[in-house]
Order: sequence, then C-alpha cells, then structure tokens
Amino acid sequence: MSGNAAPLLHEIAALLDRLALTGEGGSVQLNGLPLQPGDYEALQEALGEGEVSAEIQALGPSLIRETALHGVWWATHRNALQEVVAESIEVTRCPALLQTPAEDVAEAARILRERLSVATKGEHDV
Repeated sequence: MSGNAAPLLHEIAALLDRLALTGEGGSVQLNGLPLQPGDYEALQEALGEGEVSAEIQALGPSLIRETALHGVWWATHRNALQEVVAESIEVTRCPALLQTPAEDVAEAARILRERLSVATKGEHDV
C-alpha cells in the first residue's frame, strides 16, 4: 500500500484503540489531505463496507456509512450542487450527526402529548 493510505489507516487504528479504552473517538478529515492517486480506493478496500448507512438532507445530502470495521464511519457531505464539501472518517460508536439533540427529544415528547390529548378528546366526543 503506497501513498498516504497506510499512515491514515494507522491513525484510524490508534483512534479505535482510544475508543475501545476510553470511549473517546476522533475523526480524520479527508478533504485537504494530499491523497495520492489510488489512496481513496485503498482506504475503501481496507475499511470495507458495513451494514448501516444513513442519508441526511440539510444544505445538501450527507451520507454516513459504517465501514466493515465497527466504530469506523465514512461521512461525505455535499452541497446543493452535489459537490463534496467535506469528507471524513469518524471513529465513534455513533456519529454525532445521527444523534438526536436533547432539546429535539423534549420537543418530540411535547408534540406526542399534544397529539394524545387531541386524540383522547376526540374519543370522548363520540
């Protein structure tokens, strides 16, 4: 394996060790790195493809997919023109972008209670 793929894989291995030992992960930003021809393919081959993927629609589509290595996620963020604006490999149990913020959970609970209240009132009106 030539180019910069091997050093990146060593960095990912170190991040996996840290995640396993301390619960703290990290990420490697791919855009802006001096990747040689074939480095992406070498990384993709070494990391493989896992069973989980998620697509998020925000300012453009983001695709987060698990690699064949548990705890290693490949994230690609595109703008509205489908251009890659950021790409990273995240070492974590669950990528932050996939975690529901606490305030959103509280809002969901409030909305469900409102819906249940309306449904309950409708049942009594019959």
